[in-house]
Parts: sequence; C-alpha cells; structure tokens
Amino acid sequence: MGTEVQSLAWFKWTPYAILPLISLFLSFLSLRTGFKSRQTSGAPEFILVCLGIVLYSFGYFWEIVSIRPENIIFWDNFQFIGPDLLIASLLFLCLRVANLNRFIHPISILLFSIIPICTEIAVWFGPEEWIRPSFRFDPSAPWLALIYEYGPWMQVYVINSISIFTLCIIILIYGAWSQRAFHRIRCLVFMIGISLPFGSQVMTAGGFIPFIHPKLDIFPLTASFALIVWMYGLFYFRILNLIPLARNQVFEYIQDAVFVMNSSGFLLDCNVSALHLLGTARLKQNSKLSEFLPDLDVLIEECHASRKANTEWKTNHGKYYDVSVRSQRAEGSHFAIVVLRDVTQRAISERKLSERRDILQSILDSTSILFLVLDGDGKLILLNRACLQTTGFDLMELEGKVFWETELFAEESKAIAKVFELRFAKKKFPKHTSVLLRTKDGKSRRTLWEHKEVRDRNGHLQYVISTGTDATGLKEAEFRIETLQRANEEILAQKEIIESQKFDLEDALQNLKRTQAKLIQASKLADLGQLAAGIAHEINNPIGAIQAAGFNILSYLEKIRTDLRSILPLLSSLSDEDWNSYKELISLGVSSKEILIGLERRRILAEIKTEMKSANILFPEETADFFVDFGIASSWRNFERILKNQNTRELLPFFLNLLGPEQCVDTIKTAVERSAKIVYALRSFAHFESSHKKRKFSLKENIDTVLTLYQNLFKHGVEVSTNLDGIPEFLGFPDDLMHLWTNLIMNSVQAMSYKGSIGINAVLQDKEVIVSIRDKGPGIPAEVKDQVFDVFFTTKPLGEGSGLGLDIAKRIVEKHKGRIWFESSPGNTIFYVGLPFEV
Repeated sequence: MGTEVQSLAWFKWTPYAILPLISLFLSFLSLRTGFKSRQTSGAPEFILVCLGIVLYSFGYFWEIVSIRPENIIFWDNFQFIGPDLLIASLLFLCLRVANLNRFIHPISILLFSIIPICTEIAVWFGPEEWIRPSFRFDPSAPWLALIYEYGPWMQVYVINSISIFTLCIIILIYGAWSQRAFHRIRCLVFMIGISLPFGSQVMTAGGFIPFIHPKLDIFPLTASFALIVWMYGLFYFRILNLIPLARNQVFEYIQDAVFVMNSSGFLLDCNVSALHLLGTARLKQNSKLSEFLPDLDVLIEECHASRKANTEWKTNHGKYYDVSVRSQRAEGSHFAIVVLRDVTQRAISERKLSERRDILQSILDSTSILFLVLDGDGKLILLNRACLQTTGFDLMELEGKVFWETELFAEESKAIAKVFELRFAKKKFPKHTSVLLRTKDGKSRRTLWEHKEVRDRNGHLQYVISTGTDATGLKEAEFRIETLQRANEEILAQKEIIESQKFDLEDALQNLKRTQAKLIQASKLADLGQLAAGIAHEINNPIGAIQAAGFNILSYLEKIRTDLRSILPLLSSLSDEDWNSYKELISLGVSSKEILIGLERRRILAEIKTEMKSANILFPEETADFFVDFGIASSWRNFERILKNQNTRELLPFFLNLLGPEQCVDTIKTAVERSAKIVYALRSFAHFESSHKKRKFSLKENIDTVLTLYQNLFKHGVEVSTNLDGIPEFLGFPDDLMHLWTNLIMNSVQAMSYKGSIGINAVLQDKEVIVSIRDKGPGIPAEVKDQVFDVFFTTKPLGEGSGLGLDIAKRIVEKHKGRIWFESSPGNTIFYVGLPFEV
C-alpha cells in the first residue's frame, strides 16, 4: 500500500487532460456515425467498440484531474469497462469485415465474453490483490499518477487483450487473402487501424512506448484514431467496389445477353446469358459470332452499315429479341457492344393486343348503336362506323378533335362546352344527355346518349365512354321501345353467353369429377362431390331467373307493340308535367326493392284499395293491383294527379309495361353477376398449378373463392364472418393456399356438424400475415393435441377421415416458410397460420 495524499480539493486541471478529451470527442463522433448507419453490416459491433473507447476516455480523464486517492482508484477501476467492452466486440467486428459471419453465434459470443465479464467481477468484487498487489501515487507528474504492480488476474487480462488483438489481425490477414475487390481493401484498411491501439498496448505492456510524458497512457487516443479509420472503411469506402462489382456482379448476372466484339467480328467477352444464347459453356479464343448465330451477325453488320443503333431479331425458334448495337469507333476504340433483350412475351402480348383491338373495332362497327370515347380534354379518341355514318365525317376529320367544337352547332356549342368543362373536373359526369349533332353537310341530328366515366385514383377524369342512338323524328315512347328491344337482344345474347358458361361449367365439373379420384387419393379434396353438387344447385337458380325474366320481357314488349298505335294520340297530348310524373314513376319502379307476398301482400293491397277509393282514384281496385305488383305501393300518393285524370289514367298500363322490362333487366343483371362470380371462383379453384415460384395474390380473393365454392354446404346452418380487407397483396403460392383454407374450414364445419359460426380474420404484424380460423366446435382433446399434425392421425370415425388434411396443411405452410398452430377449448377452437409478408 503506497502513501496517501491528503488534500481538501478533489479536482486539479492539467494540460495533459486534453488528450483523453480529444479521444472522448473522436470516439463520440465515431459512435454517432455508427448509430446513424446502424443498418450497415458490422454497425452494431462498431457501436459497441466506440462505446468502449468513450467509457475508457471518460474514466481516464477523471483519473488525471482527480487528486483524492479514493477517486483515482474508482476511475481506474471504471476504465476497465471500456477495454472489456472493446475486447468483447472487436473480434466480431473483424469477423464481419472479413465476411466470416458463420463464426458469429451465441456460443462464440459467450466464449469470448467470459474473460471480460470475469475481469469486471474481479475489479469490483474481487480481492484487491488480484488486480493490484501493491500501488502508490507518484506526485512527480503534473497529476497524481497511480503506479501499481500487476496482479495475477491483471496478467490474464493483458494476455487476453494481446491475444484478441493478435487474433483480429490474423482474421483480417485471412480476409485480405481470401476476399476480393472491396472486401479485400476493407480488410487492409482495418489492419491499418488496428495496428494503432495494438501497437500502443504492446508497448504499454512492455514498458518501452515513447510517451509524451513517461506516465501518460495514449491507448485511448490511438484507439480513437483507429475508430476514425474503421469508420471510413466500414461506412464510406464502398466506392472502391464500383469496378469489380460492375464486372463480376452486374455484367456476369445480368439477364440481357451482352457481347463485346472487335472490328473483325471476334468475340472478346460475353456474360452468362450470352453463353446460354450461344449454347456453349465458355467462350474459346478466336471465336466469331457468325460461327454460332450467323443470322444475328448479318443483322449486326447491317446495323453498322446503316448506322442504326437498335433493331429486332427473330430466331428460328420463334423468339424475339431487341438488339442494341453501340460502336466505340468514334471514341478511338475498335470495339462494339451488342446487347440482346428477350422480348418474346412482349411481342406476343402486343400481337394479341392488336388482334383484340381489331376485334373490338369490328364489334363496334357491326352495331348500329353510336359509340365514342373522349379523353380527359374532351377530344375524340375512338368512334365506330355508326357515328361516322350519322355525322357524315371521315375518321381522320374527327379523331383528336374536341367534341363540342367539331360536331355541335355554334348556338349550342358554348352551353355544352361549359357543361362538359365543369364535368371534366371533379364533378360526376352526367349519365344521360341529349345532343343536337351537326353533320358534315350542315344538317342536324337529335341524339340521346348514356355516359360511363373512368377516373384515376386522384379523381381526375381520364375517359368518357358514350353510347347513343339517333332519335331524330321519334317519339319518346318509340325511342324507349326500341331501346328495350335492343336491350332484349343483348339480354338474349347474354343468355346465350350464360348458356355457354353453363356448358363450360358442366365441362369443368366433368373435369373435376375425373380429377376427383386422384385428389381423393392425395386427400386434398375429399369433398369434391359435395362441391360439384352445390355449385350445380347454385348456378341453376340464376339461370332459371334469367329465363323467366326473358319470357316476361317478351310478354311486356308484345303488349307495348299491341297498344302503341292506339295510345299515340294520348301520348302526344301529355303535358310536360304529366310526362315527368310518369318518368318519375318508371324511375321509382326501377330502383324499388318492395316485394310483397302472401298475407302481407293481401293486407297492403286491401289498405291501398281503401285509401284510393277515399281519394277518388279512377279504377281503384285495378290501380291498387298495378302498384302492388310493380313494387311501388308505398309511393302511390305521389301520382294522385295522373290517377284522377281519365286521359292520363288510361296510359298507366302502357307505362307499367315499359317499367316491367327494366325491372326484368335488373333481375337478369343480378343473376348474371351471381353466375359469373360462381364460374370465376370455380375456375380459380380448379386451375391448380403447384408452381415453384411465388407470385402476388390477394388473400381476401383467395379465401373468398373457397367460401364461394363451399357456401352451399353450410349456408343453412353455419354463419361465416370474415375480416380480411386490411391485408395488401403479397407473394405466395395461392393455389396451394386454397387447399390449405379448404382443409381448415371444412375441418371446422365438420367439427360443428354443419351448425354454428366460423370467424376468419387476418392481421399484418411486423413482416408476417397471421390468419385465424375460429369455430364453436367441441374442441380438440388435450391428450391428442400433440398428434393433430401427424400423418394418418384422425379423430373422425373409421372411413370418414384419412388423417392427411392437417399434414397437407402443415406442408403447405412449411413450403411458404411460415408456421401453423392452434388453441383449443370446448366451444372455442382457433387455428392460426403465419405467412411471411413478402412483396
């Protein structure tokens, strides 16, 4: 034990304290940079090294400026935290730099942290003799310097430090030898940095370092300079990797085929994609492109001769390539770079698109309905032959011109232009308009139009699709009849499409039945027979509705044709107010959802008859029947005026006959949408492709497809609720997942004996989509919970289950690198599926 210095003061400034302050500033600056770049590989280890130097510099500063012995001893002990943290993390930082990440795992971290941890225990809780058998304070220095003899654990500490630094240098030497390009240069940079603290530590341990002052430790300062070097090599030296990266990574693995040729046509270099195109594993010396692809060589020579930079090449195998030829002769070089990009799919798609465009134009030209499309500025971009024949203009005279400046009269142009300009902003475009067109010879044609607007996500109008008819000289009633006739023809055409879809569905069902044996053998679709029967039942309902509506439309149209001639005088005598009343009646009937049957219908009918008699309505019993049958019973008082007048009351059956087809059209539309949804779901489910490449899909559509196909099995006894709207599209194997949901949902339905409720929910947590399927079944017994995913294990009676459903589900989840688990208690069983969220 040395002499103790007695002093009332505790702080004494010395200029030598500037050195640990400089070290503290530099190490804190490095720590800040490392934290800002913490996403970089090696940044966490670098942050720990910086923190160690910060603690070392902080403790050493207070050791120099303290003059109380107990404070000096405390800050000397405090300094051990910094080197121990440095020693524990420096080795792993060097492993990151040398690309030896495989050696970084919990066991190695624990192994190399044992001695630093034991050092801290010995310093703070062990006997003083382990660290300092004897010590003294030397007042001859500008500060009260602590001098002590190294104890046994101090010897272990020094040997471990030197060993770790030596091992780090060996790792960096190996990295510089085994790595290339940027990684090799970074290893050399780290060797330069590590030599500074390593050299100062060796000299300090040996006692022969040339200090600025004999008793001053410059290890924190040299370590902080090393941090600057490492920071540069870790975060700011990647530009040195530009040239090797461009050649070894981008050039070699680019998907486009790249050839480098000299002026004589010899191949100097090419990438892997080009070798595949040549059909050879490697490029031999003095090889010419003409030896492998003579037609491509001729094409390149033609590009040189005509000074073309781009052309297209079609191979004998039907593939298309975009060819880019760049010659370097103008820059004093005699090389040419040829890049080939496979555009086969694009060429095929463009050809198909062109064919579809021609077919669409042919279809539009074959109809007598006027059809035109306006862009966001009101310019004509598409017209059919009926429009051209009506106006008398040629296509070139109208295409690209503003609609109201070309085809309207001057007195109407400004008014229409103002309406159009307002509607082309954020207001909704009008659904119906009546326009007086100006033909090429100056005549006028009255046309009636229906419009469909197309807007982008921001609400800006992009297109207006308009269909119309030439109503010149026709009465309003005749126009509506002709429109309904065309609608009936389109409905019949749609009926034929539905019949065709029915045949496609029956064919699909036959294919499903033929595939059923194989699928049941694999235990993936054991209930395919029930599915086929349910879908057949579901598709027959809308088809029956369509057929009935079609017959009703024909019946209404026959009545209209019969009565039209006799009521034309009454129609011509209608006032605008009466006409608007009947127009309101038809619109109300189209949108009405009133359906009265049985006792409720008789009660409402009796009430309305009584009310009409009290209101002196003409023919109250017949009128009440009309309003109840057409679903507008609750609104009959809106039309008392026309029901009390003899002339307007006689027109009521005629206008209700006009309303009938429109109601039937709405029924057909609903049935068509229902049929299309079932057919789409069936095709999506039946088109199974077990691909090895993930593709984007919608989780909601994926699960809705399964629910749509199987709803007939549980719609009378099982209530299904879903919450899937918040999940964006992500990568997966959607066909496999449909089998997964089928197994889990059918297990839940069967467990509840087809009576109960099922809840299907999905949430996005971190980078994982978690889907839960909850049922109110009896639950899974505790004694078999560990076996439910085992192959061939089943809790169903003999002959009803194969024991493969949950095993297949588990395999599908493992294919996605996800996880599957469950929670079960009587009355509440939840299966969870976790899928990686990859976009």
